[in-house]
Amino acid sequence: MNSPFANLFLSIQQYVKVGLPTVKYIDQDLGQLKATGRPPVSWPCVLIDFEDFAYQNLGNNVQTATGTVVLRLGFAPFSGTSQVTPTPYLQQAISYYDIEWSLHKLIQGWTPSSNMGHMIRTSTTTQKRTDNYRVRELRYSIAFEDYSTKPQQQLAPATLVVEEQIVV
Repeated sequence: MNSPFANLFLSIQQYVKVGLPTVKYIDQDLGQLKATGRPPVSWPCVLIDFEDFAYQNLGNNVQTATGTVVLRLGFAPFSGTSQVTPTPYLQQAISYYDIEWSLHKLIQGWTPSSNMGHMIRTSTTTQKRTDNYRVRELRYSIAFEDYSTKPQQQLAPATLVVEEQIVV
């Protein structure tokens, strides 16, 4: 893969798959959690997206890219969480907090590849939904340098030309 976004996606997908096996489905965010009815995912899921990337020229067609990696963590409903919910059910119902915390500890400060910066959490929110699915959005900033359009230097061998001799 040549695209930094393709490589970033694959790195995150593999890292979460190995580091957090409780997550059953990891994919690009293509709006799966916006589907009416049951979303076409396994639970819990992590959906990956890239947003708000800005570029700054460093010169010679090299750019720095800085943006946001969005990890949407989705959970199927389990049970209520009120004060009258029996403890075992309550603990299972709020276990998504522990999964979210584990995902954050896995990702925070991680460097997906040698040419990318560290992933740094910038915010976490809950999606407001009309169904019973729980979706948390974890946002991480990341930066990398893009050398893909830098002109390749053509080095030519030096040629030495002697036009006159000096005799002493």
